[in-house]
Amino acid sequence: MRDGTPRSRDESPDHTSSSRRAFLAAAGAGTATALAGCSALAGGGGGGGTAGESGSGPDFSGETLRVMVWSGNYADRFEETIKPMYEERTGGTLQVNRGWNEILAQIRSAPEDQPPFDVTITEGYFYLLGRADDLFLPVRSENVPNLDNVIDYYTDFRTTEFGVPIDGAPTTMIYRNDGDFEPNSWADLASDTVQNSAGIGIDKGFWWFPQHDAAVAMDEMELAGEIYNEEMTMEVFDYIENEWPITGWATSGEDIWQFFENGVIDYAQWYYEQTAFDIDDYDGLSHFAPSKNSGFVNHWCPVRGTDKRRMAEDFLNFLLDADTQTTWSENSPTLFTNENMEYATDKLDEDLPNNSEEAKLIAWPKFDYINSNFSKFADRISKMAVSSG
Repeated sequence: MRDGTPRSRDESPDHTSSSRRAFLAAAGAGTATALAGCSALAGGGGGGGTAGESGSGPDFSGETLRVMVWSGNYADRFEETIKPMYEERTGGTLQVNRGWNEILAQIRSAPEDQPPFDVTITEGYFYLLGRADDLFLPVRSENVPNLDNVIDYYTDFRTTEFGVPIDGAPTTMIYRNDGDFEPNSWADLASDTVQNSAGIGIDKGFWWFPQHDAAVAMDEMELAGEIYNEEMTMEVFDYIENEWPITGWATSGEDIWQFFENGVIDYAQWYYEQTAFDIDDYDGLSHFAPSKNSGFVNHWCPVRGTDKRRMAEDFLNFLLDADTQTTWSENSPTLFTNENMEYATDKLDEDLPNNSEEAKLIAWPKFDYINSNFSKFADRISKMAVSSG
């Protein structure tokens, strides 16, 4: 951010977006009853040799590591890029599992010494809930030396005790090319041009991202600080309701694209990775990622009870490697965290954070606060959606 698979229709990034977002909304609503309080294991295990450079790591020949990733095209791209690279490097086998709403439930329901997989991906809210449930093992930093090369901001804004930040995405604005108006900030969605358009589509399932983008647009406090100010927190929803002409409430990426195709909306708030991967399939649309916006980061975690803890940590180290992330960028337009990786295109390099100063321009949700106010916030969003028809 300098300023500012091939998928099939039946297994698309839209399915990815829909399932994950729907689960996170439901998970947040049930957080108070979801915390089971299982004890994390602190033991070792996992065989293999000692940690090494990404090109000459431990030998895990004959061993299998079970990894849970987001399903849909995310998993397709993961299997195309990461699976063969890691298997060639270590001699081991990656068993790629795909999932969404059932990920934490699978870990909770399994015997503590027989987890359903060894490593899991988590978005920020998953990461909060899983830590509270003791579903993850502590990451032994001596086995993940590439953590030292992660952009400092990503190791500071959330704990790396139980997972490491590897990839993610900021939000982005989608707009029609024939509208003669190219928005370049979230405040532009309140302009007269947008007010007189067909309207805006936003994410109703992951409402905390448009919530943060709206707070950025308000610009009354630093970078979405309005949300965390008790006197202003509900004013953010007032802004969304009164300043953004929302005509499309999406619970999936597929919703957003259909809204555009059906003439329901002319503008949308969505997610960079999903949008950049999909947008060429739709005529007459472009997108722009403002320099100040919201976004998410995936933390990857060793699962409690795994007997492949050492292999799991080596795998995390591999995912954090600059060369790994550079290669991964060739088929995944996502944010990566190693300060030395190189994005595959100038467009990605321009749009995505390359250092802490640029990462600080993204309003990353503080999920402990969001969770403590979940019912109040979710109820307001639901009422807005109902009242808008």
